[in-house]
Amino acid sequence: MTIAEVLVAATLLAFVIMSSLTALTEAYRLTRHARMVTLAGQIVQSTLEDLRLRNYSVLKAYAAQSQPVDFTSNLTSERFASAFTQGFSLSATFTTIVASSTGTPGKMSAAITITWTEQGSQFSRKIITYFGEQGLSDYFYVGWAP
Repeated sequence: MTIAEVLVAATLLAFVIMSSLTALTEAYRLTRHARMVTLAGQIVQSTLEDLRLRNYSVLKAYAAQSQPVDFTSNLTSERFASAFTQGFSLSATFTTIVASSTGTPGKMSAAITITWTEQGSQFSRKIITYFGEQGLSDYFYVGWAP
């Protein structure tokens, strides 16, 4: 072997090793982000299910507060407290669609949003649902916001 062949082989080997390390680093970053998105979805779903178990009068009390209502304390009460959720902020906005009156049951919508910062970028997930005063809680979701 000549010295030139050894130098070319060493350069190619260094390039392959550096490319592999870069790919692994990016894969770990994407895996962490996927975990954060999954956890955010689970938290929003859990908060939504918790609201579904509450009486309509409790939801009206939330709607009477300044919006959005801070639900960040739910992270610890729902046992979502972890190193992952330290930067999570959970809030809900309640909008009265039909006010309660005699003969007219009230209806409202709730938009639950969770936000977090990851490597300097802000991310959020949002889910919207509806509640009815006489037990009608539409069990469908308008959609996820990116």
